[in-house]
Amino acid sequence: MLTKLAFKNLGKSVRDYAVYFLTLVLGVSIFYMFNSIYAQQELMKLSESTVLAISSMTELLSYISAFIAVILGFLIVYANNFFIKRRKKELGVYMTLGMTRKSISIIFLLETSLMAIFALAVGLILGVFGSQFMSIFTANIFEVDLTEYKFIFSLDAALKSVLYFVVIFFVVALFNVIVINKVKLIDLLYGGRKNETLKIKNTMLSAGLFLVSVILLIIAYCLIFKFDFGPTENSKYLKGAIILGAIGTFLFFFALAGFFIKLLQSRKKLYYKNLNIFVVRQLSSKMNTNFISVSMVCLVLFLVIVVFSAGYSAQNILSAKLQQQAAYDFSLEGVPYHPESDTEEGIPEIFNNLPEELQNSGEIKNHAEYTFFNMEGSGGEYGDYNLDLSVLDSDISGSSLYFMKLSDYNQLRQINGATPCSLPDNEYLIAYEDSDLSVIADQFVDKKIAITIGTNTMNAKMEAERFTFGNRYFGGIVFVVNDDWTSALQIQRRVLNINCKDEAAASALQKKIYEFINNQDEKQVVVRYDSKQDIYASSVSDKALASFLSLYLSFVFMITCAAILAIQQLSEAADNKERYQLLRKLGTEKKMMNKALFTQILCYFLIPLALAIVHSLVGLKVVYTMLNEFGNINVLSSIIATAAFIIVIYGAYFILTYVGSKNIVKK
Repeated sequence: MLTKLAFKNLGKSVRDYAVYFLTLVLGVSIFYMFNSIYAQQELMKLSESTVLAISSMTELLSYISAFIAVILGFLIVYANNFFIKRRKKELGVYMTLGMTRKSISIIFLLETSLMAIFALAVGLILGVFGSQFMSIFTANIFEVDLTEYKFIFSLDAALKSVLYFVVIFFVVALFNVIVINKVKLIDLLYGGRKNETLKIKNTMLSAGLFLVSVILLIIAYCLIFKFDFGPTENSKYLKGAIILGAIGTFLFFFALAGFFIKLLQSRKKLYYKNLNIFVVRQLSSKMNTNFISVSMVCLVLFLVIVVFSAGYSAQNILSAKLQQQAAYDFSLEGVPYHPESDTEEGIPEIFNNLPEELQNSGEIKNHAEYTFFNMEGSGGEYGDYNLDLSVLDSDISGSSLYFMKLSDYNQLRQINGATPCSLPDNEYLIAYEDSDLSVIADQFVDKKIAITIGTNTMNAKMEAERFTFGNRYFGGIVFVVNDDWTSALQIQRRVLNINCKDEAAASALQKKIYEFINNQDEKQVVVRYDSKQDIYASSVSDKALASFLSLYLSFVFMITCAAILAIQQLSEAADNKERYQLLRKLGTEKKMMNKALFTQILCYFLIPLALAIVHSLVGLKVVYTMLNEFGNINVLSSIIATAAFIIVIYGAYFILTYVGSKNIVKK
């Protein structure tokens, strides 16, 4: 009999609490997908370094998953608490009819077990199929090609998901037994008729605390704007902003209920219009009771927006930086400059001094070698040139300046697929790698700064160019001049860039280059090399980690916040069915009741989100300041992606909550 009753109750629970069940299913599926990333590499064409990167990231994600499991556990226990409250009258009837608490506990234990099995099964099925599509996202993050498709199932991820969620549901079952054994019959039968009273009855006190919360938040925002990443003592501004922001947020929702009611009561036309008086009382009652959970939801939503936006921006910055930094398969740097050798022959050519095995290697597609001529100090010391840098508005003492032959520059352009350029004798071209140097480079053009080499005076070409000279930033500005004007200048460094036919050829050539460098005799030709594969291995892992962690944490935290608000509102609808029935008996139209319910749920979802967005607009200032150190941020793209993420997840829970609440009220 108990088993039959448990099955019947489970059927009703799934229908009434689709949001709760959906949260369980999404939790299992997301957990499986992110823990099956290692298995997805079977679909990809990976290098050895990328395999190691995925392995390291998977290990870190496994630790993060333990933390995620704790978060989901708290969510499920919290949701289950409302689940019991929803059925308190049903439990009271059971006890009135003579059913023992032990029998009721057994019913709930069976229901919990059945729900766990059902949710695990559906969640794993969705996770397995979702991971097939996620492999495309993973391949895109690691910038690798997918090989032939085949169905992938990760037994390790499935077992880990089952293990974590069995533990969670065991805690839920234990929690149910404790609650049932402690609850009073009078509370079960009549608890739904109780309406929460305001914690602050004094209007002036409520308004005062609300004003204090706003002042604290404004001070926190001001401290954020005073914070920078310079001296370490500035960190006190950030700590102060976090503390004041948290206190201000809790005070805001603590005083909001009383302040909100009194504010609307002062506007009688709005307050007494339609069912607004009913909506305001219901909304304020729930906000008053759950101000702690609503405050936590607001703060977590703030973290979700910041983490997702930061992760999205970081992976885009790393992608752009990576594509520019690793422009060639290999960059080989020659031996350093020695003062006693003041001619170009002082630094030997690189390619012509490589072994014939490397020179004639079939893996090489094309190559280009170039020389940088020193431009430091005065012209008399390093060559016969004259350049007045005092007219610049920026300090360039931390940036290197070099001369470069036009022929070398054109060779680099050619292997990059660009057309060669020409220069008259009276012009020079400015090129730079780092986008931060664009302001300085443009000043040479705007201020028409001339360079004199020997008897020839040259002016800057009309526009500076951004160009990648090798696989390692040198943080300088290059002045490209005709070949004739470098004969009297001092050589500083020589670099050879090599492109291979494909990734397999690059892997084969890398082994040969590595062997050559380690077996050079006393007459060294190459002192170091930077390969695209090594750069990608180190940089892509950072990019992937930022992407997966931001997506993983944001998804779970967003589900947690939306589910908490949804379950609270569903519980509210279930507790207040009698009130809605009374409205119907008094002649209230169905359309007006639905509109009132829609307004109540919408406000309950939007209020914490609105304050979280205000927090985020200020908090992202710190994040973007930090990320700007690594590259330019596409703020619009980041905002659009974050907004879409919130609308899809948060909006879906809002719609399900409204539909579920309307069905509960309708019964």
